[in-house]
Amino acid sequence: MLSRSDRSNLSIWLWTIDKWIFFSFFTLLLLGIIFILTSSSTLEVKLNKENYYFSIKHVVFVTFSFLIAIILSELNFHKIKLLSLLCFSLLIAALFYCIQYGADIKGAKRWIEIFNQSLQPSEFIKPFFIIINAWLLTIWKSTKKNKFLILSILSIILIDIMLLLQPDLGMTLLITTIWIFQLLITGIPMLFFIFLIFLIPTVILIAYNFYSHVYVRINDFIFGTNFQANQALKLFNDAGYFGKGIGEGSLKNNLPDAHTDFIFSVIAEEFGLIVCLIIILIYAIIILRSIIIAFNCNDVFQILSISSLSALIGIQSLIHITSNLSLIPTKGMTLPLLSYGGSSTISAAIVIGFLLSLTRKRIDFSDASIKIEDYK
Repeated sequence: MLSRSDRSNLSIWLWTIDKWIFFSFFTLLLLGIIFILTSSSTLEVKLNKENYYFSIKHVVFVTFSFLIAIILSELNFHKIKLLSLLCFSLLIAALFYCIQYGADIKGAKRWIEIFNQSLQPSEFIKPFFIIINAWLLTIWKSTKKNKFLILSILSIILIDIMLLLQPDLGMTLLITTIWIFQLLITGIPMLFFIFLIFLIPTVILIAYNFYSHVYVRINDFIFGTNFQANQALKLFNDAGYFGKGIGEGSLKNNLPDAHTDFIFSVIAEEFGLIVCLIIILIYAIIILRSIIIAFNCNDVFQILSISSLSALIGIQSLIHITSNLSLIPTKGMTLPLLSYGGSSTISAAIVIGFLLSLTRKRIDFSDASIKIEDYK
């Protein structure tokens, strides 16, 4: 057992991290392993893969993601900013590379191959962009120099253009929404706010007219003719409170992306409504706990970063769940920490790692009179 008087690195880390966020994160990782095990068996047969192929790969992703979150949770604010600047620059270059040389999968160029593993740069850029933009807006707020606001605007325009060229409308809307959220927290002129209100509908309208897959998905949603969405909705109708049981689901066999884009539907069919509500509660704990801590912070950068990172988890989860329920047009958006995929799982772990770092209690042991018992 670790004592609060123990000043080892492990003990200090344990008593200074936010345990609500950490154990919610750990629980989602464990649940994700179980859900991938039950949702990917049919796909393994269709693709002629060995048994537990996707489950074993996902365990590797989970292990790596957990270690990344722990390492990031040890960083201070300065190191988080420098790391984000470096990674953001590299990922911008990776997005350019994707547009030219990325693997074309289902008509989209979103992935690059590294060591025989497909990675999606747009997944990784989300948490680093949030930190960079929070940094820019903090400087703008404190110095009143508009060049930092202009840099923020140029950065989101650059990212959106590259994402739309892939094309990836869902990721474009997600990142743009988080950017607008950060601006609202920072405080912006009313005219600029009115402009932002019309920005997202304008992007959707442009995508509807210029991208055939967006046109088809929106029309399928309006007329109720989307096969995958209808199948997913059937899973919820057949689920009941306790589901059919682990591995007993059948309609998931008709979903080609059951272990990724429709994992919440599979969970509903096999585990039932109660487990779905528990999962939503776990996400709510991460989001609400982060917001509570952000409200008690005095540092603008900390407030912007914590609230925006938690909003990212919340908005992405909301998009996934509502599309599974056919409340919005279907979008290939993963459920953080539960859907299969290395890029998605690692990206979500980076978000959690930053949250654990930014919400940690900061202890200064330079004063010998300070005791760890004072930090609960």
